[in-house]
Amino acid sequence: MLVIVDMQNRILDENDENYVPTATKLIPPIKERLNHARQTGELVIYTRDIPVEYQTEEEHPKLQIISELVPLATEMILKKHYFALSPQQLLEIQALPEVEGQKTIELVGAELNLCVLANTLALQSVFPEADLFIKTKHVTGNALSQETLALLREFHVQVE
Repeated sequence: MLVIVDMQNRILDENDENYVPTATKLIPPIKERLNHARQTGELVIYTRDIPVEYQTEEEHPKLQIISELVPLATEMILKKHYFALSPQQLLEIQALPEVEGQKTIELVGAELNLCVLANTLALQSVFPEADLFIKTKHVTGNALSQETLALLREFHVQVE
């Protein structure tokens, strides 16, 4: 399973409070990983961060997935209003027929110290037997990246 966390236009916008300067460099390796997932039939799930103050504007261009990573009609998009997926969304993922037998979950995206971290731990709670992993070339953030990777290792997340 590949979970693409919050790869939305706003992280590319220098005028947005969620701007991540290193996000542009992240797009090609994530696109390559996404293409591999699609070619091998791997389940792909996207998260979209829709802050509470933007609930009525969730279709605003800045809240859309970056064009190079646009989901296919068969791929799941989960909107969230806080850092992590909701308990209901986690149970929805757990109930998917495609999930049965999944042994690995890879998370990619931004921001590592907030939403990637929160969603990794949330997914780990629903899939305690799965191997969760993060490749450093597939994540980025504005702060505390090395500390977050160390923390994830403490939670037995494989960091490569």
